[in-house]
Amino acid sequence: MTIETVRWAHSTCPHDCPSTCALEVEVLDSKTIGRVRGRKGHAYTDGVICGKVSRYADRVNHPQRLMHPLKRVGPKGVGMESFTPISWEQALDETAAAFKGAAQEFGSESVWPYFYAGTMGHVQRDGIERLRHEMRYSGQHSTFCVTLADAGWNAGTGRKRGTAGREIADCELLVVWGGNPVNTQINVMHKFQQARRNRNAKLVVIDPYCTDTADKADLFLNLRPGTDGALACAVMHVLFEEDYADWDYLERFTDCPKELHE
Repeated sequence: MTIETVRWAHSTCPHDCPSTCALEVEVLDSKTIGRVRGRKGHAYTDGVICGKVSRYADRVNHPQRLMHPLKRVGPKGVGMESFTPISWEQALDETAAAFKGAAQEFGSESVWPYFYAGTMGHVQRDGIERLRHEMRYSGQHSTFCVTLADAGWNAGTGRKRGTAGREIADCELLVVWGGNPVNTQINVMHKFQQARRNRNAKLVVIDPYCTDTADKADLFLNLRPGTDGALACAVMHVLFEEDYADWDYLERFTDCPKELHE
């Protein structure tokens, strides 16, 4: 009988996701991976990862993976029939010519290298900044998806901090406001399920959309778009007026709680 020797290597998920899961990756040879799983015993990942990452090897080695540039030659909505393969040299030449033409006609700031992380990591993602600075293209501060949230969070709390995700397992109430972790952060739901089993924790979801996370909620507040601020003020009002506010915590860790109450 032959005993198979499996080599597992430690890694970290490269996706632009706050979970930053710890991974165990099966190494088949120097260029090929096999199975991918969450690292067991890790305080947050705890052996659980999303379906997207667990099928990473299938994505990397899929026969239909895009391996060369495609140029549109037909109308939108048709599919692959509207594209034809071109060489990397042609793709780079045409892109550079478009940049140069726009800059000559409208000025260098007419070119805006819009980007974000995806699966690229900091080196590949931020490398485009060198091109931006050298060519004097338009600048970009962060991205649409988090800049507004960060600005609001910093304005309200003074600093971008929060409870460690692994502590969700010890909660008695989890409020998911404008998020959909059932589909986007499976580790949050994994930790919450532990809290539900061990502490009978409840889940409140606040969202204008009826998400898959909302389907799991004990209480779903289906707000009209743009009314989040009114709800937040109402929650503060009840906390203060019905004496639920933790004044010791507020005095030690917040600015002007008395003025806010007034």
